Amino acid sequence: MRQFFYHFKSAIENIQINKMMGFFSLFSLSLTLMIFGVFLLFYNNMQGFAQKMRESVQFSIYLEERIDAKSLQTIKDTLNGDTRIFSATYISKEAALEIFNESFQDKTLIDRLGENPLPASFEVVVKNDFQKVVLLEEIINDFKGLGGVEEVQYGSEWLENLNLFLKLLQVIGVGIGGFLVVAIMTNIANTIRLHFYNRRDEIEIMKLMGATHGFIKIPFFIEGILMGIISSGFSIVLLFLIFYYTKEHIEGFLGTMGSLEGLQFLPLNILCALLIGGSALGGIGSYLSMKHLLRLRNSG
Repeated sequence: MRQFFYHFKSAIENIQINKMMGFFSLFSLSLTLMIFGVFLLFYNNMQGFAQKMRESVQFSIYLEERIDAKSLQTIKDTLNGDTRIFSATYISKEAALEIFNESFQDKTLIDRLGENPLPASFEVVVKNDFQKVVLLEEIINDFKGLGGVEEVQYGSEWLENLNLFLKLLQVIGVGIGGFLVVAIMTNIANTIRLHFYNRRDEIEIMKLMGATHGFIKIPFFIEGILMGIISSGFSIVLLFLIFYYTKEHIEGFLGTMGSLEGLQFLPLNILCALLIGGSALGGIGSYLSMKHLLRLRNSG
């Protein structure tokens, strides 16, 4: 335990050797991690938005003008008996006209026609397990062939495009993450290298006194982990401040577009992953740097 505290104290001293350099190293690492955090924040909210949209996936079954009671009952029974359907709401011609009047102030078109041109319909919501485009098309085709059905409408393209967009975001995230991993490890490795050279005389004395490479490496390894944890913590704080002060404006802007609302901050498991990932990258970067440096010192 005493040896651990010695290594920990040495790691703190390494960071404090050049406070200005240490500050800029931690600040640049925090900004790098924050950039990835912004992407995760965007992706996480897009996934939440996509899930809400999937939960409300529905299609409309428009009925023929002169549908008989038997055909109407058959359609109702088929919808109620289909295990793929979450709910089916019947909207009569009169109810459809009321909805139209509530949604649109201009009633001149209806007045010119002189009668209610809107058909009766069923608004059908599909269960989550059947919301893939292929499965939805199968359900729709089953109802198209029923007697009394005039048309079945469902805009499948938007759901397919949304899924493709999320997959594209995943690919972009992997690319950004890979680039930032290299940037973080390089930053920490360079910082460790500078601290190593600042203490090279002390390290030479330790080697003359019989210190092993492992003993020399440990403080720098701990330093890298500390830099990763501290910078991850700073990045989360910066990310939260940006989110807190921009959330209302972003929601207001998206609300005018009828789009994403109710933005959420990153969940606890992702925040913990950022802390663990930052410390792991710091440890790996410092380990690789020390391994290379000590090999050079031996060959020299």
